[in-house]
Amino acid sequence: MKAPLKKDYSKTSGWGVLFKQMPSWWVTLFCYLLAVLFIHYNHVFFTWFPPYLYEVFKNLRGLPTSWADLGLYWAERALKTIAILSALYHQFWQLGTRYVLTDQEIRIETWFPIRKVVSVPLGAIRRYGYQQNWLAALLNFGTVEIDTASLTPVVLANCPKVTLFTEVLKPRIEAVHKSRRIDAE
Repeated sequence: MKAPLKKDYSKTSGWGVLFKQMPSWWVTLFCYLLAVLFIHYNHVFFTWFPPYLYEVFKNLRGLPTSWADLGLYWAERALKTIAILSALYHQFWQLGTRYVLTDQEIRIETWFPIRKVVSVPLGAIRRYGYQQNWLAALLNFGTVEIDTASLTPVVLANCPKVTLFTEVLKPRIEAVHKSRRIDAE
């Protein structure tokens, strides 16, 4: 009886994908939490502020106090809308972004707000590292910075499993640099 053959996925997609993730959900949830807190304290502020605004309008002769009511109503609604839209923007960015590490390159694919694909060949990488605060370390995500000797580093914001990403990346970069040294000799 023949042994079953393992399917080699690296040949079907061009280069073998070693790591493919989207940014962490924890940051999106944190954005929604901040939006809810902002909306709550926004409401508290606008219930406390009107008596003081009426005193200001009384001293500004010629302006009706009904303008204060209308302005407060729309200001509160506008700030709530901005908080919700900022959380939604981050969620759409998170859903539309992919970090892909292959045998030959690192690709950052972003679909929101515009389609953008950044490809960094592994041979162009000089240094790399990641940053995590204590909460990000607990939730297993962070920011990966990749230096390619350009003016600005390539940044993978909210990258999940950063230790795994750098552990997979390290031998690939070393192999590329080692083969370049052998070719130069």
